[in-house]
Amino acid sequence: MYHDSKSDRRKDNLESSLTIHHLTEEKNNLEANYDKLVEDVHQLLNAQEDRMVDFSHLQAKMQNVHVADSVVSDMKTEMEKKDAEIFKVQEKYKVLMNLTQSQGTCIRNLKFNHLKEKEVLSTSIRNLKFQVDELKKSEEKLTQENTQLVLHMGDLKKGHDKLTARRDQLKIQIAELLKSEEKNKQKLKGILDILSE
Repeated sequence: MYHDSKSDRRKDNLESSLTIHHLTEEKNNLEANYDKLVEDVHQLLNAQEDRMVDFSHLQAKMQNVHVADSVVSDMKTEMEKKDAEIFKVQEKYKVLMNLTQSQGTCIRNLKFNHLKEKEVLSTSIRNLKFQVDELKKSEEKLTQENTQLVLHMGDLKKGHDKLTARRDQLKIQIAELLKSEEKNKQKLKGILDILSE
């Protein structure tokens, strides 16, 4: 399960890296377009100034108000178009920056969670090692106690064997005593019979 979550995080990190790479390329393209638009605006402004100079010259020469109005109108239209394009580029740039910041936050959170999980795993491993050491100590203690019990059982068996041998000897002695008693009874009876005659 841990390996699956680790694999999923690695996959998410790769996808995030690819997304950031694509967003970075788009950001670079947008910045290049933005720079080009700024340059175009400067050229238009310069052209407008040139046209205004030309317009003043023409106005002084020809007094053609309609031409001047047309030029100004065209310039305003061009400026509005360029302003609209600049606005769009700026909006895309803002979106890109927000996405980049979100990706950065996401990556930081993933790293933080990974470090946190790593710390939890390290703690668990330490605890398991401690428990294993304790179990080994308990096993050694039980082995020693078992050895002592085996020795004690050996001593008890020896004692039991001695008691059994002693009991057998006592049985033999009792049997001999009973035989002696029987003989003594017969002797006593014989003596009593002799005395009674």
